[in-house]
Amino acid sequence: MTKLFLDQPKIKYQQSFFKYIESYLTDGEPFYYKKYRLALDNFDQYINILEKESLGIDLPKGWLAQSTFWLVDDKSNVFGVTRIRRQALEFGGNIGYDISPSYRNKGYGSSILKLALIKAGEMNLGKAIVTCEAENIASKKIIEKNQGKFIKSLYLEETKSQILKYEINLKVTD
Repeated sequence: MTKLFLDQPKIKYQQSFFKYIESYLTDGEPFYYKKYRLALDNFDQYINILEKESLGIDLPKGWLAQSTFWLVDDKSNVFGVTRIRRQALEFGGNIGYDISPSYRNKGYGSSILKLALIKAGEMNLGKAIVTCEAENIASKKIIEKNQGKFIKSLYLEETKSQILKYEINLKVTD
């Protein structure tokens, strides 16, 4: 695996991000395809919306400010997306992440969460809440590998699924 890092969404990643989005459609995962679809229509507007979200500007009702970062390499390949919130969502925690279907089961999930935890520490979060669906065994293992301590299970009526909630203590870096 090449050297990976988190970077803010930028125009230089546009073509790779388009491939990232298309991988969800190809793999039959419409949720993430729809989530990122605006980027295909108007990439500049999409980046602007992400920037506003990080500042808490023009958020839809009930949303919290969140900073979005892309897991990339030095060749501008996008492997995953993470969102970090200073306040935790009940069902989404402080950190959410997803990996392109074409890069799953190759260590990228562990890498993105590890880097997101470092970034959250830099944002002065003392702990992070991370959640996953109970059936998502790969994500459960990723969270536990990154020192996630199980807190409780929740039921999400909207998707009729069990959500596992974990807490991870962060080491703040100076």
